[in-house]
Amino acid sequence: MPALVIRLDDITPDMNWDNFEAVKTILDEYDIKPLIGIVPDNQDPKLKVCEARSDFWEYMRQLAYEDWSIAQHGYRHIYETEDGGLLDVNHFSEFAGLPYDVQFEKLRKGYEIMREHGLEPQIFMAPGHTYDDKTRLALQQLKFRYVTDGYSDYPYVWDDIGYLPCTISNPKVPKHFDTLCLHVNSMTQEDLDHLAGFIRQNLFCIRDYLDVLDPDWFMRRKGRIARQEQKNLKRRNLKAKLATSPAAQEYMNRTNHPNKYVKLVKRAAGYPGMRWKMRKEKE
Repeated sequence: MPALVIRLDDITPDMNWDNFEAVKTILDEYDIKPLIGIVPDNQDPKLKVCEARSDFWEYMRQLAYEDWSIAQHGYRHIYETEDGGLLDVNHFSEFAGLPYDVQFEKLRKGYEIMREHGLEPQIFMAPGHTYDDKTRLALQQLKFRYVTDGYSDYPYVWDDIGYLPCTISNPKVPKHFDTLCLHVNSMTQEDLDHLAGFIRQNLFCIRDYLDVLDPDWFMRRKGRIARQEQKNLKRRNLKAKLATSPAAQEYMNRTNHPNKYVKLVKRAAGYPGMRWKMRKEKE
């Protein structure tokens, strides 16, 4: 049976509180406990969208008491490099590409801020989904147990850290296991309505985040899991390239057909020409 968990990114004292409360109302109606990624010392002006809430940390402790899972979402949410890290899905990062000692200090300072406010996160959420091997080593040293990221089909353990895949930004039922990543700051009323309708129709597959941290959900990272994740990443990167290529879009529209067999033949015949046009676009 497919399993979907929900995470809320960019949780700060000055986030869009109207949207956050709207999402919380939807989740509370169905008694769903998500993961929330708190930026310990937000310095990103793009995340400062409302007046800061004075009781922010008290509210976060209350959510933790209600079994909402807490993640440390970076340190200050300021991107310092253009390194894509291990996943290479974005080319901006707060961590990837920086020296180990710099990354360790960022993570340590963020963790200490959260501890000072009564929270001890065991889950790490990388801004921009970008982190590298040095980030992983620093997380191990700081005793983090989980990372919410990755493109595998199932949660897995790698060097004593559990990774829970996160590839979905628009609500849908996953094939196996996945995380729906919501950015509450930018959600519209249409997004909120769609989320409510999706949850109502698909409760069978939605799990509380705390429940899936049970060791029984995780597979040891083996060659098959690693190959699977690389395959999924390549598919994701190919889709991204096709989405930004006029030649690819023209090819997809021209070869579309309601009959799947006819569409298959048309796309196979037109593929070489599309690839040639895409190469010309790069020149």
